[in-house]
Amino acid sequence: MDTHAVRGAARQATGHYRRPGTRTLYCGRSAGPRNHIFRTVRGWKLCQSCVKAEQRDRAAAAAVAAGHTTDQPAAVAPAPARPRRIPTAPAYVYGAQQLTIIGTPRPAQGALFAAH
Repeated sequence: MDTHAVRGAARQATGHYRRPGTRTLYCGRSAGPRNHIFRTVRGWKLCQSCVKAEQRDRAAAAAVAAGHTTDQPAAVAPAPARPRRIPTAPAYVYGAQQLTIIGTPRPAQGALFAAH
């Protein structure tokens, strides 16, 4: 996480953590520019109140995120798989067999079937 200086600070040798979504630091001061480039400077230090408050926020966010994970086992058992239906091959029938399958034909249809 980037560190920030206090706005208007003459020396930017102390790093502070900024509250997410605001322009204030965890220690209550207004945030200035980022100062992570000063870490190599001799005398660099972090504001201890900002460090502790930021750790508390991270722990709270991790606890909330752990409660919302989808890696937990499902409470409800999955539904059983339906048996697979195997379609039967169509059977083609003609003549008298077709009449018994369809039902009683109309008189005109009966004459057609009798001709075959």
